[in-house]
Amino acid sequence: MAKKDLHTLIRIRKWDVEERQRALGLLLRDEERILEFQRKLAEALAAERAFVAKAPAEQGRTFEAYVQRCRMQREGLELALAALRVKIEEAREHLAEAFRRHKTFEITQEQRDAAEDKEFNRVEQITMDDMGIELHRRKTAML
Repeated sequence: MAKKDLHTLIRIRKWDVEERQRALGLLLRDEERILEFQRKLAEALAAERAFVAKAPAEQGRTFEAYVQRCRMQREGLELALAALRVKIEEAREHLAEAFRRHKTFEITQEQRDAAEDKEFNRVEQITMDDMGIELHRRKTAML
């Protein structure tokens, strides 16, 4: 009779959970990169504004083009961040589902192990009781 354990499936499900965690980690790192790039872009724009405020008026003519380019970059980053956050949410949902499947197999195996232990203990107790009865019977037969 085939052994009724789920250890192989549990290992497979655990591997699946770990893979989904890695994938989510990569997406979160991408999100951090975009946020860092947005922060650096804002800092660069602030520094440029400070420079233009101190510079003569004729040097500030190209500043509007720079601001427009920064605005376009910021909008592109916001769109990329929004799309990435959708992917992150999907990855979290997939991770949660993979974890639920993994946990289901673990709980089922634990229940099977507990039932197996209970049956083993029951059979062992019956054997010990039979041995005790037999010893008692022999002892009384000798008297």
